[in-house]
Amino acid sequence: MIPRLTLAIVVAASVAIPATAQSPAAAPDLQTLIGNLGSLDYAVRTRAARQIRRAPEAAAVVALSTIARTGSDEYVRYRAFVLLSAFNERATTEAARAVLRDRNDRLRQVAYQWFDRHPDPQLADALVRLLQTEQAEFVRPALIGAVAAIGDGNALVQRALIPEVGRGLDMFRSAAIESLGEHHAVYATDAIVSVARIDGPLQDDAVIALGRLGGLPVQPVVREIARNAGDIGLTAQASLCLLGEACDAAIKSLTDAVVAPRPSQARVRAAIAGLTAIAEDGKTGALEALVGLASRAATVRDDVALGIGTVGIRKPEVLLAWLGAQSAEERRASLALLKDAFDALEEDFGEEQFYATARASYWKAAEGSPTRTLMASIIDTLEF
Repeated sequence: MIPRLTLAIVVAASVAIPATAQSPAAAPDLQTLIGNLGSLDYAVRTRAARQIRRAPEAAAVVALSTIARTGSDEYVRYRAFVLLSAFNERATTEAARAVLRDRNDRLRQVAYQWFDRHPDPQLADALVRLLQTEQAEFVRPALIGAVAAIGDGNALVQRALIPEVGRGLDMFRSAAIESLGEHHAVYATDAIVSVARIDGPLQDDAVIALGRLGGLPVQPVVREIARNAGDIGLTAQASLCLLGEACDAAIKSLTDAVVAPRPSQARVRAAIAGLTAIAEDGKTGALEALVGLASRAATVRDDVALGIGTVGIRKPEVLLAWLGAQSAEERRASLALLKDAFDALEEDFGEEQFYATARASYWKAAEGSPTRTLMASIIDTLEF
């Protein structure tokens, strides 16, 4: 049983929401608020999450940690862990370690996602063993990411992950290829090159992964594929940009492919995926191109929004810096796309990390500074 901890409403720390009309004494306690995370009423659970985010850290960490580990409602346990991840790195790591073998699929997924972003080499043996048993379709990709994040200095990790590129369901192979690329696992270059050379559903993933891996051995392969007139040629142009070649030309080519007369849906998605990958790499020209496409071609707005949302989830610091450089009018349009993406993606953990990054930027900035005002506005607009 969690102690009944009173939630104080601290006006100065209310980054995103104006102080409510409630007095501190009338505010719900944390136990009640955490229970409300499982409400069927969207407004109730959303309001509960916002109030918990503004609770004093020490009290929130204790309450959320306890519920995540021992609560009776499985969905509330999951949501409690997600919210905990934005508060305290040490407490979240301890909770994540505790639930690696939990019966709750969602909880395991978030624990693995946490270790993808906060690698723990001491868990290498345990995580590799879990690869032998974890088969939940949305959990195993997160586990693969956690293993890949440990790095290329661990021979056990290398032996475990290289075979994942070539075996099992495509969704698991895709997760392995993507994670190896994101974590610059050069030891997997040969395995990924072999997939990149073969037409099929994994070729796009492999070509982008090669761009993220970098290095001289992959450049001739990617250049060869870039000469292909098909959709994979667009993907390879994005990959060449990731390798440091002809980014301006790649962004223009990808943009032109979307606005060309009657492009196929597959070609449009390949182009937007390429722009998204370039944007994740910190090249803001790709973000500008994506936003421009949303206004020029209404039929691709949803795909563009998902691309921007993906950047926000995977690289929140990149998207926040870009938003900070926009004019007020541009930012409103971009945030509208981002909000739609967050609503559609249902990536609770990734969205919470975006919020945590924005909140950290808020507190690092001087009181009354443009950065503080900007972060407060972003958090409020996205209803965190």
